[in-house]
Amino acid sequence: MDYASAISRVVPGTFVPDMGRTGAADETPAVTAIPGGPAATGDATNATPSFKDTLAQAIDGVNDKLQASDQATRDLADGKTNDLQKVVTSAEEANLSLEYAMAVRQKLLTAYTTISQMQV
Repeated sequence: MDYASAISRVVPGTFVPDMGRTGAADETPAVTAIPGGPAATGDATNATPSFKDTLAQAIDGVNDKLQASDQATRDLADGKTNDLQKVVTSAEEANLSLEYAMAVRQKLLTAYTTISQMQV
């Protein structure tokens, strides 16, 4: 079986077939609050953000830095500013943020590949 045919047969929501079965209460993983987090301190008004929300915030932060760098570069090119240090600093911050995001992406892909290759 080749890789493409194996991937085409995967149905979303079936990556972990043992999870979510009815009547499998004994297989429910033990989940506890993060120490020092809002759920641990009893603050119900500030729910703990999900992994998806945290990742979305990080990506938004990278996007904001890229847009700020682009705007600073345009301002310098248009003659609206002469602050070369600000432009270079914002460009380097955007570059480092993007490199970090790509490193996190690579780690997530590696983790997914490792998990998907586990024998059940």
